[in-house]
Amino acid sequence: MTVSYAILADIVGSRSLADRPGAQRALLDVLARASQGLDLLREPYATVGDEFQALAPTLRGALLLTLRAQLLLPQGLELRFGIGQGEARTVSDGSDGAAAPIQDGPAWWRAREAVDAAHEAQQRTGFVRTRAVLDDAEGSAVLNAMLVLRDQAVARLQERPRRMLAALLGGATQVEAAAQEGVSQSAVSSVVRGSGAGLLEAQRLLETAVGARRKEVGA
Repeated sequence: MTVSYAILADIVGSRSLADRPGAQRALLDVLARASQGLDLLREPYATVGDEFQALAPTLRGALLLTLRAQLLLPQGLELRFGIGQGEARTVSDGSDGAAAPIQDGPAWWRAREAVDAAHEAQQRTGFVRTRAVLDDAEGSAVLNAMLVLRDQAVARLQERPRRMLAALLGGATQVEAAAQEGVSQSAVSSVVRGSGAGLLEAQRLLETAVGARRKEVGA
């Protein structure tokens, strides 16, 4: 069995949006930008209703996609994410006339469970946007505890620092991120050492932990 990581994203407060088609196009663009360089098994695409899907080969890729997307979201638009670990089976590749590829399997069932859990947690806290369900309950609990803090940190950031951090997480240097925003390199450095420091360090530690876990299980 090939293990992958299914990602479900749905629009927060979609019914209150004045221009839902425009919002969906903008969000799909955000997801496409967030997925650059991640070598996803399936790039983000829109499905029925207000939902988007993607499939990553690694947990690192799934976590980085969801973080980058949150940081790139324009004001007034929000996404809620569920990440599920497991097998993802193709039911239809679109050759039978389906508008989009259709998949099934444990990865998608767990992603659905995760996005529903994110919705419930959001109702309690107001800021939770991400949940994950792995094949290990303890691992899921530890990861989700970190994701709560990550979501809260993102929620407290202003738009410009968010874009700066998204650029850095996408591989840009501080100089390049500064040029994109029309600010000095020291302004980016201030974000890196200040409001964005926790996010960047948490992502580094997550990637280290995920890499170690993959070695332990022989993935």
